[in-house]
Amino acid sequence: MDITSDRLNPLHASKLRLVKEMRERSALREVSNMEAKRRIAVQAVEIAREHLANAEERRARVEAELYGEMLAADAISVSELERRHHLIIGRLTDEIAAAQRSLEEARAAHRQAEAAAVEARTLWTKRSAASQKWHEIERDVRRITDAHFEAVVEIEADDEVLLRRGRPGQMGGEPT
Repeated sequence: MDITSDRLNPLHASKLRLVKEMRERSALREVSNMEAKRRIAVQAVEIAREHLANAEERRARVEAELYGEMLAADAISVSELERRHHLIIGRLTDEIAAAQRSLEEARAAHRQAEAAAVEARTLWTKRSAASQKWHEIERDVRRITDAHFEAVVEIEADDEVLLRRGRPGQMGGEPT
């Protein structure tokens, strides 16, 4: 939005600058919120990663124990051990699949949070630039207004000097 400084009065420029500053602060709060969400998403990814690693480790440990039991098949029949093996390994495989899905969901949430944070930072940057521009415009308006008032004061002073001097044959300040 290009506004020429000489077409604004100081009050209007000040109000517009305040609006821009409010928008900038709002955008900065949004950046902060998005950064917090992004950090939470990063933590969720890490937790999901750990959960997956634990599930895979548990599966490997149980599988090793079951194979050990199969080798020492004194107490239970091989078919019973095999049935238990498939049942337990199946549950652990399901747990790993669920952990992998959770990890992928956490990664997707992280990507979304990252994109939202970037978008919020971009918006804040634009609003910050707009706010700075309005500071400059307000400063220009003040400068122009001050220059205008100085000119008016000088003109009035010059007029007063001319009136005091008056034209030849006139008494100081009496109109003819």
